[in-house]
Amino acid sequence: MAASIPCTQVTEGSIIAPFADTTMDDYLALVERNPDSHFEFNAAGDVIVMAPVAEHGNTQSMVGARLIPWLWTGALPGYHAGSEITFDLGDWRCQPDVCVHQARGKIFPREAPLLAVEICSDSNTWRELRAKAARYLEHGTRMVWLIDTDERTLELHRADAPPQTLRGDDLIDGGEVLPGLSLPVSDLFPFPED
Repeated sequence: MAASIPCTQVTEGSIIAPFADTTMDDYLALVERNPDSHFEFNAAGDVIVMAPVAEHGNTQSMVGARLIPWLWTGALPGYHAGSEITFDLGDWRCQPDVCVHQARGKIFPREAPLLAVEICSDSNTWRELRAKAARYLEHGTRMVWLIDTDERTLELHRADAPPQTLRGDDLIDGGEVLPGLSLPVSDLFPFPED
């Protein structure tokens, strides 16, 4: 059983529980037994160990802080902004750093988030993040933001358009997916550029 693997035996980014061998109960047991560890899912849905750093967490908070007031305007009734919510999409599990989703009272939503945000970290290469973006879109997510805290950029992915890289004062336009959302990329980063 994948959940019996002690996370102290693996390094950051290592696969510790392959998707095919891990049920949601196994995942919950793993998290419960390792409260000081942080887990996430890779593009294949495997459970990996992640060691988030302050900049990652700060950026995650800033993204949520920008999405929540916009949602409060009533732009998308029934939708909420969330952080690290685990989605069980049948043949794939994911846990976006931030997302916009419909709350339906289920522990593990079975419907893909409307927006998924992934922030680059040491446990995710750009190749891995782009593979995740493709998986989100395949499963019905309408928009994916990949954020690079080092370069202070956002790579925007939609099913109907090629990826677009935005930076600085470039505006993120929510279009039909996130109606009325418009904000500069620089607003997603907690500290001004040095």
